Amino acid sequence: MNGKKIIKGLLLGSFLAALVLTAAAQKHPRELGPAPELNFKLTKPVMFTLSNGIQCFFMEDKELPLISLRGLIKGGSYYEPADKTGLASLVGQVLRTGGTKTRTGDQINEELEFIAASVESFTNNEYLTVSGSSLKKDFAKLIEIYADILLNPEFRQDKLDLAKNQTYEAMRRRWDQPMQVAMLLFNEKMYGADTPFGRRSTPASVKAIGRDDLISFYRAYSAPNNFTLGITGDLSLNEAKAALEKAFRNWAKKKVTFAEVASPVEKADGTIYYAFKETPQGNVFMGHLGIAQKSPDEYKVEVMNDILGGGSFTARLMKELRSNRGLTYGIYGGVYEGTGKHRGVFQIGSQLKAAKFVEAVETIKSLIKDIQTNPVTDEEMTTSRNSLINSFVFRFEQKSQILAQYMSLKMDGYPDNYLETYIDNIRKVTKADIQAAARQYMNPEKMILIVVGNEKLFDKPLSSLGQVATIDIKALQEAEKIQ
Repeated sequence: MNGKKIIKGLLLGSFLAALVLTAAAQKHPRELGPAPELNFKLTKPVMFTLSNGIQCFFMEDKELPLISLRGLIKGGSYYEPADKTGLASLVGQVLRTGGTKTRTGDQINEELEFIAASVESFTNNEYLTVSGSSLKKDFAKLIEIYADILLNPEFRQDKLDLAKNQTYEAMRRRWDQPMQVAMLLFNEKMYGADTPFGRRSTPASVKAIGRDDLISFYRAYSAPNNFTLGITGDLSLNEAKAALEKAFRNWAKKKVTFAEVASPVEKADGTIYYAFKETPQGNVFMGHLGIAQKSPDEYKVEVMNDILGGGSFTARLMKELRSNRGLTYGIYGGVYEGTGKHRGVFQIGSQLKAAKFVEAVETIKSLIKDIQTNPVTDEEMTTSRNSLINSFVFRFEQKSQILAQYMSLKMDGYPDNYLETYIDNIRKVTKADIQAAARQYMNPEKMILIVVGNEKLFDKPLSSLGQVATIDIKALQEAEKIQ
């Protein structure tokens, strides 16, 4: 759960949408010219601890009469039983929709709609997040409902049934989109289908989940001493402390234990996994394991990523494969951080022109080798530094953004001055640093390739790229049919 830039997967549709928005903007950060010598200072949130152990972050913001909450309970999908994969996700959904002991989910909807407020919840790999917002005048009602959901969730059966049916439908449709299929298979082959990082929920695993499982999972991790809360808006520090102490006064501390999650083991060996699907493009994800959080090379890697495959039209992958050769509409890639001690991925994803698919893959590999063997240009260094620095300041336009990033960094164990020193650390990166990082963290020969498409449309057989293993998508779909 890193607020900086954790990227666990790449869906090309989202990437292309981002490109459209970038093109529509008046000026891209890359066009803003040399970054000034910023004396970057941020107003830090105030941190305090409630009497029952809740760690709180507070920032006053009087720009609008609004108040926002963002709470995190450690206990995500990494900690769910393998035979009930999907449990954490259902907890995140039904915590909010399933109501409390005194309110149904529908009654909560009505109360919140009446005051134009909201409370939402979801779960990712590590955390259950519960957010809320309201007008200042309705904050007392918001915090009452918010605390009620956290302290007294009911996980009503009808809402669980609805969430499970929605999950089944999403599973049925996930095989329709070639890039989503490629992403699913990439995670499985990269990490292993028997690990929390690579396994995916199935109709059988979701069917095995009952209401008692949701209650037990939530109870195991919901405790004030395992809860971090951020609050920002039009109220004073004393008002915030008083409101939170009152709302959570009945939430008692308890011991929370976490099962040890084994770190990913490198499984990439250069194998090409081919899954036939009738589609006009060759859909591909390629890569191997990346770096963990707080790597001493993170700034070198960040600049390298921006130059190689940052997604803009000046990045080498985009420039060569789209602008110069017309082999794709969009391509993105780089070396990314994982969570905690766990390594992330080095990953490149794209929809490539089928008639020149092998040529495109060979071009990608040659671009990786080039950045490993030849120094990047002065222009690339200047452009990348300016882009990263100029973009950095836009991450702090709102107090809620500042608060969220400080929370994430603190929870992940980053130093308190991480944000203040970011710009200087980016400026310190040299050409030699980039070359060294490229050699250390990218291996084009070891990369696995997940290819979803019709090989008959390709310019050359996939075997010309290396050893090929076949994956039968229809068999996977058949195995996942709801019994």
